[in-house]
Amino acid sequence: MDLNDFSIKVLQEVCRILKESNKKYDWVGVYVMENRKLKLEAFVGEKTEHEVINLGDGLCSLAVLKNEVVNEYDVKSNPKYLACFPSTQSEIVVPVRYGGKPIGEIDIDSDTKGAFDKADEEFLSKVADLIAPLVSSLSL
Repeated sequence: MDLNDFSIKVLQEVCRILKESNKKYDWVGVYVMENRKLKLEAFVGEKTEHEVINLGDGLCSLAVLKNEVVNEYDVKSNPKYLACFPSTQSEIVVPVRYGGKPIGEIDIDSDTKGAFDKADEEFLSKVADLIAPLVSSLSL
């Protein structure tokens, strides 16, 4: 097994643990920056058509471009939301940083409106810091 395969397997396990840790986390994924696009490397939940997201599209790229957490209480009210699943009501996107620069993100969708609070933002930011070396090994 090479380093990339190992990194993806660990990120997949992180997604699984996150999803199982909170009943409001209905879909959990990790996107990695690759050639100025976000590429889905690991996820738990329903398969999405958004495996590659161009910078400038959706809340995912907004989090990377602004280099800050995006916590959308009601995705249906935000025209920037890139719909993955009709059941999704809220979304949180947390940048993964290396050297202070965004190199990827944790993306979580919830079927509950207003599912995410400051505690989620803080917790997921710490998880993002922990996975940063793995994401860095996949980022180009």
